[in-house]
Amino acid sequence: MHAPSAKRGILLMIAGSSIFSTNDAFSKLALEHIPPSQILAVRGLMAALCLIAVLGWKGQLPALRFAADWRVLARAVAEACVAMLFITAITRMSIADATAILQITPLATMAVAVLFFGAHIGWRQWLAVAVGFAGVMLIVKPASSAFDPMALLPLAAALLMAFRDFITGRIGAHVPTLVVTFGTTVVGMSFGIAGSSVETWHALDGATLAYLVGGSLSLVVGHMLTISAFRAAETAVVSPFRYASVVVAVGLSAALFHQMPDLVSIGGMALIMAAGLYTMHHHLAARPVVVARKEPRGAA
Repeated sequence: MHAPSAKRGILLMIAGSSIFSTNDAFSKLALEHIPPSQILAVRGLMAALCLIAVLGWKGQLPALRFAADWRVLARAVAEACVAMLFITAITRMSIADATAILQITPLATMAVAVLFFGAHIGWRQWLAVAVGFAGVMLIVKPASSAFDPMALLPLAAALLMAFRDFITGRIGAHVPTLVVTFGTTVVGMSFGIAGSSVETWHALDGATLAYLVGGSLSLVVGHMLTISAFRAAETAVVSPFRYASVVVAVGLSAALFHQMPDLVSIGGMALIMAAGLYTMHHHLAARPVVVARKEPRGAA
């Protein structure tokens, strides 16, 4: 992989992750008035309509047929499950704590690569996975009176995100990013509509509608940026830069909801981020060795 491509992927991931934290804040604001399924449905509808307009403007409407690609659909289903789990979790959790737990995803991605895709990693990388998991436990606090079962939902979402990230990197380059994003929003909308059978929906007031509009726009932009990041660089390179979302989430959680993580949770966040950054450093440090060995062969 060329350095400019890796740098572009990293910058896209930082921007996309930060915007997703803004989307989470819009969702939590809307949750004060409507249930999670209604947020998924209405936000998904708005985002899908916005994407159709953009696809039409760019002359890419015929490309919508690629939304039926099994990789696009698999990614969309995984993302819809992630969204439902996360939005349900932040009904009681702060977005800072929930977002921090999601940061185990790069480490889970590495473990999934070993278990299901035949990758090989050393004991130091396995130690990083263990340290990251310990950080999650500090945030979740399973053995204390502060334990909330809702904290397990972001953990489940993180495992699904690891699967989603692998699928994203395997979607063909011929499928426009807008189409991948469209498929994701439509499946998410479908999940929300299905949820109306078990949750009571409410009429939308002006404030809630504004939150949903903001959520739909940030959802589209966030997906476009992160999908582009995974298509520009390898998953192992860009995934750790999701940590930008933790900083934004802590700031928004404090500013909008007056919720600050306690010292134990901050320690857990630090462990997760340290483990992920070590993994990234190890990966990037190993890359030049591989390239140096390949170039003479190509010259021959």
